[in-house]
Amino acid sequence: MVWMPICKHCNGEFTADELVRHEYERVIVVHCPDCGCVLGQYNRHSEAPKTDHGPKTHH
Repeated sequence: MVWMPICKHCNGEFTADELVRHEYERVIVVHCPDCGCVLGQYNRHSEAPKTDHGPKTHH
């Protein structure tokens, strides 16, 4: 059985791979790919991400 997250805002049903993830230094935020509603926020337990929205640097 495959777990299919369902968005409580638009009732869309998605696979985990379809969800939009924003990875920050200490937190991962997961969004619905259709309406953008936040589906969850999780603490990171590994090193900072190498892609997406990593730490901002000023030049």
